[in-house]
Formats: sequence, C-alpha cells, structure tokens
Amino acid sequence: MKPATVRLLIVAAFLVLAPVIGRKSKSRFTNLKCESYDRSFSIFKKCKLNVLGRGVVAVDININLLKLPIYNVHINWSIWRRYNTYQPFLHNASCDFCHLLSHPNKIAFESLVLKAIQTRANINHTCPYNHDVIVDNLVFTDAFLQSLPLPQGDYKIQLRFATDKTWRLMVEVFILRDE
Repeated sequence: MKPATVRLLIVAAFLVLAPVIGRKSKSRFTNLKCESYDRSFSIFKKCKLNVLGRGVVAVDININLLKLPIYNVHINWSIWRRYNTYQPFLHNASCDFCHLLSHPNKIAFESLVLKAIQTRANINHTCPYNHDVIVDNLVFTDAFLQSLPLPQGDYKIQLRFATDKTWRLMVEVFILRDE
C-alpha cells in the first residue's frame, strides 16, 4: 500500500474509534436483594449498595453463619435479562461450590462470577467454612465480564446456596450493562 493510503486508514480508524477509546463504561450495580430461607442457619447482617462516587456503586454483604462448620455447599447460578419483566437468559446451572473453589474452570460463567466476587470477599478457600462470609465494597467493572459478551440492558444475577440438600439463602444482584 502507498504511505498516503496507510495514513488515511489510520486517520479513519482513529475517527471511528476515538469516541470509544477514552470513554469509561457506565455499567454498574443498580440493586441488591438478600434473603435467608432459614434464619436458624444464617442471618444477613449487611446487604446494601454503597455509592462511592459519581456512577460508582459498591456491594456490601455480611452473612452471619450460625451452624458452623459448613462442609458442603451447593450453588445455583442464574442470569436473567429484563425485557418487561426479568426473563431467564443465557445461564442457569447448579454445582458443588466446594469443588468449584478447588477446581475452577477458567471459562465457565461460574468461575467468572466467582473470580469477580473473590477480589473483595473472604471466600478464597475451599470447604469447610467456619466463619462469616463478607463481601466488602465490590464494584462492578466491565473487566469482570470480558469473556462473556453481554449486550446492553438490565440484568439480574441470582445466587442460591444450599447445604445438606436444603436451600438456605439467596442473593440477587441487579446490573445495568451500558456501553
């Protein structure tokens, strides 16, 4: 190619990509719901969103586990997309949480969500659990979902936890994905 043509292509690419390169994502947490199905097993001491700055919202969760130690945990992961109401979208699966912690699959949806949560939580070891579960100032960034291309929209990620084959608690995190 001629040097003039290469320069023209570079300028054209810059004009097309310039609005995207310097812009920060507006994706963020919008709501959080926590529910304990068995209050003799667990109590949510804290379940709230914190506004850390303009457009920066963090999740704070503190779960007081009352029947310790916990040797087996199963989790149901599901993602929902809002149209008029929240509809199932892309993923709904259950797995052994303790096994996932000891053998993470780098490309699975579960591992993506778990990796994001572990950046600000004390669940970085396998079972047994003999302490409260704390998630402190977890901020949603697009890097969490870089391997999972989600289009713009409102989403709900629902996590339900079971021990001894009994559902114990549920956490729902609502996300606005905006580019």
